[in-house]
Amino acid sequence: MKKTALRKDAWRAIAGNGKRFVAMLVIVAVGVMMLGGLNTIARDIRGGLDEFFDATSMHDISIISTLGFDDDDIDALQQVDGVAKVAGEHSASVTTAIDGKQSSATITTLNNEGVEQPYLKDGRLPKSTHEIAVTEQYLNDSGKSLGDTLIFQPDDSLTSAASTSANDATGMFSDGNYTIVGTVIDPNDIVNPTGPLALVSGAKTVYPMFVAEDALNDADAPYASVVITVAGAKALNTYDDDYLNAVDDAVANIEAIQAAREQARTDTVHQAALDKAMASIDAQKAKVDALPDGLPAKAAAEQKIAEAEAQAKSTVDAMPKATWIIRDRSAVTSYEDVKTQTEMIARLGTMFPVLFLIIALLVSLTAITRMVEEDRGLIGTYKALGYTRHEIMLKYLVYSGAACLFGGLLGDVLGMVGLPFMFTRKIITNMYVLPNYPLLVDWRLALGGVLLFVVIITGAAMVACAGSLRLEPAELMRPKAPKAGKTIVLQRIGFIWNHLSFLGKVTARNLFRYKSRALMVIIGVLGCTALMTAGFGMGSSALTLMPRQHSEIAPYDVLAVTSAADHDKAQSALDDDSEVKSTLPLQLGSVTLAPAQHSGKDSDAADDAKLTAQLMVIPDGKSTDGYINLQTSDGSPIELEYADDGIIVTANAARKLALASGSSVNLTDQMANTADATVHEVAQYYTGNLVVMSQSTYKQIFDEDYAPNAYLINVRGDANAQIAFANDLAEQSEYLSVTSSAKQERDFSKSFQLFFVMIGFIVIMAAILAVVVLYTLASTNISERERELATIKVLGFRKREVHGYVNKEMLLLSAIGIAIGMPCGRALLGFLVSKLDLPGMNIVPNVLWFCYAGAAALALAFTLLVSLATNRSLDRIDMVGALKSPE
Repeated sequence: MKKTALRKDAWRAIAGNGKRFVAMLVIVAVGVMMLGGLNTIARDIRGGLDEFFDATSMHDISIISTLGFDDDDIDALQQVDGVAKVAGEHSASVTTAIDGKQSSATITTLNNEGVEQPYLKDGRLPKSTHEIAVTEQYLNDSGKSLGDTLIFQPDDSLTSAASTSANDATGMFSDGNYTIVGTVIDPNDIVNPTGPLALVSGAKTVYPMFVAEDALNDADAPYASVVITVAGAKALNTYDDDYLNAVDDAVANIEAIQAAREQARTDTVHQAALDKAMASIDAQKAKVDALPDGLPAKAAAEQKIAEAEAQAKSTVDAMPKATWIIRDRSAVTSYEDVKTQTEMIARLGTMFPVLFLIIALLVSLTAITRMVEEDRGLIGTYKALGYTRHEIMLKYLVYSGAACLFGGLLGDVLGMVGLPFMFTRKIITNMYVLPNYPLLVDWRLALGGVLLFVVIITGAAMVACAGSLRLEPAELMRPKAPKAGKTIVLQRIGFIWNHLSFLGKVTARNLFRYKSRALMVIIGVLGCTALMTAGFGMGSSALTLMPRQHSEIAPYDVLAVTSAADHDKAQSALDDDSEVKSTLPLQLGSVTLAPAQHSGKDSDAADDAKLTAQLMVIPDGKSTDGYINLQTSDGSPIELEYADDGIIVTANAARKLALASGSSVNLTDQMANTADATVHEVAQYYTGNLVVMSQSTYKQIFDEDYAPNAYLINVRGDANAQIAFANDLAEQSEYLSVTSSAKQERDFSKSFQLFFVMIGFIVIMAAILAVVVLYTLASTNISERERELATIKVLGFRKREVHGYVNKEMLLLSAIGIAIGMPCGRALLGFLVSKLDLPGMNIVPNVLWFCYAGAAALALAFTLLVSLATNRSLDRIDMVGALKSPE
């Protein structure tokens, strides 16, 4: 009977203290929502990519070779332990006209093994010689549709005059019109071409296209690359350690046969080249052998033939040898981008709940402590009736535990369903073109988040109850003695204290009298202001990223890319164009960066990283001033002429690969040439990854001749004139790609939705935090001082005077919290930015004045709203009831 009465009292406490209960519930719900929701978003995105890779049989390992592959290589790889399927791919870089402009594309053949098949969205895959599948981006840009035709031709801009490769497009595919039969997604590139990540990269558009094997002119042509699936890997998540270990094991087994197969391929290609060279020599030798012996001319001819044979063998021996480059999925840009994005979201899902857990702890301590004070006499009665400490404490544990359980349940629903829907369906789909995202619920995380708050909050409730439960019943049944008045520090400063009004003096004394509550108000407002300052600062940092890039780092107006054959013609036209102020010719390409002496899976994280960067080769003797301002993060200029023995990498790449001045880095260019280089200096750069080197350094590293194929152009006129100039340039057939800095800047700001949503999310969380904390503390303040407030009302204070009597304290404490919160918000932004690690972006915190003003104004507005809400409680104070003596 006793326990039944106590349990009923425990549940009645929820109804009797509903506002405090709701405050605790909301804080717990938000914390659990962020913990479960943000981590669920990360899992959903990774799960979506994993399902997509499974559906397309995406390669687990890919290999490219400087001399290509033959069927013997395929057979040898198929016998490697751990390998499931092996398929050779033929691919070539081509150009095709889109609205009169030459655009770049990559043609890849479908393989019979079904490895790395494009994801079919509409139509069907090519089956015959003159059928082709393209991406939706190509259809949108070209205005074509299924059933239309397209024509492509070899792209000579990627092949220098001094070198050829197995990827040379000349004569590889059948000529003529190709009919578009399907729309596909390339599994190697899932970045939305109109989304923010594509704009950040700034790379020229290369359209992936797919044809059947029958499109090949030569069925015996060497494979450009090999794609491999690993046994059992499909059943594993592509980011899990089990998957990575299985791939690493397969790579190790492939490396065991690598040297032998490289030598075999080298011998085959060299022998074929020697046989081709010797064919004419053998014909001449046959003619010479038919001449009568003893002729003087015959001996001379034999000598020349012998010299020709020696020269042919020497030429063949000097030919490049086969070199394999073995890569796993980490070499796929989209794979690494998704990994980075999901790690960023998961970090936020870990950091923010910690803040709300701390706030929930403060709120619960305040609420339970006040409940215990209000129930002081009741607790004494229970003790007098024989209830134990644990039985009495149960009431407050049920109260706090119920708030955590109901709040946690609400938070799980919002976090596991609401947030993933908003982010993945509305935001992430703007970044990636994955066809779907699974809803993956981690019940361990869902339950673990709730239990974490239950343990912490009920623990706080136990601490709040412990002090009162140790007292004797007689002491508990008497009202608690008020705190003795003390002289505060401000009273000792006469020239200030003497000039304060009566209410000013009362306010000052009350602030020092209720120190713990004052500290909680300051902390609550501080957290709110810091969150909003960080959120607005993140927005200003993002929005000023591209303008700062163009004003501080890359002030050129237009980047134009030509084919190597059209470079001189384009240069002559630019020299004669009155709209052009100046140009800087250069060689533009791309390189893959990786730490030198890659040591495999036992190395640390930085050693396992790879990334693709834009390569700029600057002609010897040319200055980049006015086009690319090479400078360190502290603004110190970097002189390119002093970098003849090294390269310059930008800050984002350096951070990703843990590089610094003097570090060694491995570079692989578009022709699969690989070499180690020394980092001369790390340059500041905000959007994209860039490697800069001089012409002589390029020659030294890659042993290739300088082949200019691009220009940095400065144009007369404003942004509109620059965009118009770029558009006109793009219409000319000599140009493969034309990028306007002004247009890129406009598009970038329009498409940066992820940051805007994150800003809104942070501001909403900050508002919830502020309102809940301030309302809880303000309500507690009023209930604690009910007799005092009733007294001043009896003394004749009007409503506004009573409101001001209480609200002045809240506003003063909020002002202190706002003042401290703004610099804390700047520090929080720096911490968040260091953890975001967005691909291709080097975000430097840039908090403008209106970010601080907006955060302060909103925090003050929340304080005023709470004050207006609590004023109603002040008006409803029962003066007679509050002043009745408990004796």
